[in-house]
Amino acid sequence: MLPGFNTNVRHGGVLFHVQTEDSGRAHPHVITHLYHGGTILASEKRSYAEQLEALDLSRRVREVMDAQHHAMLGRLRGGELDEQIEQRLGADVFSSAGARSKSGSGRTERAGSDSEPEPTIPPEVVRPFAPPTTPVTSPASASVAAAAARGEAGVAERPLDEMILDYLVEAARRRKRRAE
Repeated sequence: MLPGFNTNVRHGGVLFHVQTEDSGRAHPHVITHLYHGGTILASEKRSYAEQLEALDLSRRVREVMDAQHHAMLGRLRGGELDEQIEQRLGADVFSSAGARSKSGSGRTERAGSDSEPEPTIPPEVVRPFAPPTTPVTSPASASVAAAAARGEAGVAERPLDEMILDYLVEAARRRKRRAE
């Protein structure tokens, strides 16, 4: 099984996530999903069962993964999935983001760095989680907690996963600027 690709992309002012994975020799197919807020909006699955005996199987699977991942990004950027997205998320999904109409005038941009899709981290590289010894607080979490304590409604107007992705994207941009 090869590491997959993950790309966060903003289309029409809405943050989407495209993920491509290899299911391995036992289930020889590559699957790509388009997500928004944990909801799968579109999928593409391609088998490579007929190529299992190829000497360069890893290279071939990687090419399928790359092509399929970029095809899904292209379908999103080209507006091909807009109607499907509107059916699943509501007709005002793009207008509520304040960025586009159904005419396809919205811009699609990579929400992270300008490089190729980032490979996922292979499981053998991930270190066990060690919880912090002291509580972690930030100005944002403190203000949200204070607002919740006061009983204010509508503390979080956006889904948590979207806020987390925005935070991670901004952190990656800051690291990139520091490296330059």
